[in-house]
Amino acid sequence: MSTTSIRHLAVASLAVLLAACGGDSAGEKDAVAAGDTAQAAAGEQAGTPAQPAVKPPREKAPPIIRGLYVNAYKAGSGTHRRRLIEIADQTEINAFVIDMKDERGLHYVSDLELQNELTADSEITIRNPRAFVDTMKAHGIYLIARIVVFKDPILSKARPDWSVKNPGGGLWVDKAGNTWVSPWDERVWDYNLDIAEEVARLGFDEIQFDYVRFAEPYRSLPAQVHPRARGDRTDAIAAFLLEARRRLHPLGATVTADVFGLSPNEGGDVNIGQQWETISAIADHILPMMYPSHYFPTHLPGVPKPDLMPYEVLFKSAGMARWRSDQLREAGVQPARIIPWLQAFSAPWLRGNHQTYGPQQIRQQKQGVYDVGLEDWVLWHPGSNYEHIVAGLEQGEAQPRGKQGYTPPQDVMSWLQRFEREGVRAAREKAAQQARGDVTDPAAAQAAKTGRPEPQEAKSTVQPGQNAPAEAAPTATGTPAAGGQTNPANPAQNRSP
Repeated sequence: MSTTSIRHLAVASLAVLLAACGGDSAGEKDAVAAGDTAQAAAGEQAGTPAQPAVKPPREKAPPIIRGLYVNAYKAGSGTHRRRLIEIADQTEINAFVIDMKDERGLHYVSDLELQNELTADSEITIRNPRAFVDTMKAHGIYLIARIVVFKDPILSKARPDWSVKNPGGGLWVDKAGNTWVSPWDERVWDYNLDIAEEVARLGFDEIQFDYVRFAEPYRSLPAQVHPRARGDRTDAIAAFLLEARRRLHPLGATVTADVFGLSPNEGGDVNIGQQWETISAIADHILPMMYPSHYFPTHLPGVPKPDLMPYEVLFKSAGMARWRSDQLREAGVQPARIIPWLQAFSAPWLRGNHQTYGPQQIRQQKQGVYDVGLEDWVLWHPGSNYEHIVAGLEQGEAQPRGKQGYTPPQDVMSWLQRFEREGVRAAREKAAQQARGDVTDPAAAQAAKTGRPEPQEAKSTVQPGQNAPAEAAPTATGTPAAGGQTNPANPAQNRSP
């Protein structure tokens, strides 16, 4: 066999191994190092110089990430952009999450045919994305591109055959009047991943997939019909993220998933395909939306008025996330880095159960993150207005604040033990098997692509107002509460990933 053939066989074998491992686990790092060594040896035999090892994208991310969400309009406004950069220059903020595609479409001119065709000129706010990236990099800002995936009324109307249908055959419509494309349709994957690749080539460090989920199955709405449904919901979301990682890692981009804040606080997939262990074993970073206003009084132990208790919400919710990710690590899987979304807006629709969010509430949420041993967070305000909370940010470079150890308090531990019985242990074991490459079941990607002979939908144990955002439960005042719901009276204030 020729030296060239040996080299190709070694590289191909390594690719198969990494695909079987299914994650950026510690084993992957060893495999990458082994592959580098094998390739170098083959190169020496062929008389070509050895190539230096390439770091996995997640290893190139800043050791501490503390960011701001910047919507497309503020990003495209010179005045607002300069002020946001000034905040980053003066404080611990070192990352921006920028809207590159949301429900209204792209916010830059694409070279992709269909994507460009569906882009309204009025929505193009970043006219020169390369210059935009260069400016951010000059200020040392880690740049994250937010891409809204399956909540896409523009694409669904243009390609109804790619979309979620109602039992009558028409487009399924959610409570806010939006239509969705199907997470099971690989044409939808390609549409979004082509955008992600283009944005990564423009110089963005990280691709953050938002609404990487199914629409909430409200009982008052028609059933959702997915023409290409195969496997279960978690298979579809896992398969999309696996494909994203396969395509984006070679470009040096980190793959990130936004998830419901309740994902680590519930054993299953929160009725939308977002099961914590499944996603954490695939993504590089995972961003649970832990806004206090989005929790019901029954969602967390000992937190009866969540919006009034920002420290307790973050301490208990992020604590559950930390513990569950630690269990994954002990099982041999490198879990995604946890970066909670924090609330920088007020929720007056909660009436007597809300407070105005300012510097104190930001500091309280941050402390809840630090007290469970985490360092990272990103602030969300729908209008990207942060003047009212700047005093809650530390001046100068981001400094480590997370405590070294974390032991869940008894009330949190009792919930975690219940989650273990409700499917978390099994999900973790499956993730560990995938990481070791010794699974007997088809991988999530194969299940979503080719399906199973008779897909069986697991019976939901979700109870409204208890453990997941099913039907919005009213507060004592009759106003819809949070828990992942979008408040009809305040659509700009609430956000579901």
